Amino acid sequence: MKLIATIVGCLLFVVLFAACEQKVEKQETKAVVAPAKPMAMMMRAIYQQSAEMREWVEAGKPLDSTHFRFLDFHQLEPTDSTVLVEVFYKHNQDFKAAFEDLIQAGEADKEKYNTLLTKCVSCHEDFCPGPIKRINKLKLAS
Repeated sequence: MKLIATIVGCLLFVVLFAACEQKVEKQETKAVVAPAKPMAMMMRAIYQQSAEMREWVEAGKPLDSTHFRFLDFHQLEPTDSTVLVEVFYKHNQDFKAAFEDLIQAGEADKEKYNTLLTKCVSCHEDFCPGPIKRINKLKLAS
């Protein structure tokens, strides 16, 4: 009887040990990323243009409308269509006015450049806050 109990115990140990040894295959999960909507793509272009504007202002070069054009993003399809409300359009008007003020200054004006970025941040505080830190990094010390 002891022999049978010992054999069963050994078999049970071997089975449990073998079960623990089986390698668990990792299942790779990949996040599905939807393609960016037109407004998001335009926002990225605005960011790139703003970074270039910063270089010009730092270098003391006046900004001009032939090189820097207003990128009219408000009519493009957004990622989230619930942003298309009156406040959003007001932010767009404020941004456009700050852009035109900067371009029409005829000089590299740090204050007007920073005002433009403040208009971006104001809108992003109400809609899509993700890029605020990145936008603030573009601001120049006055």
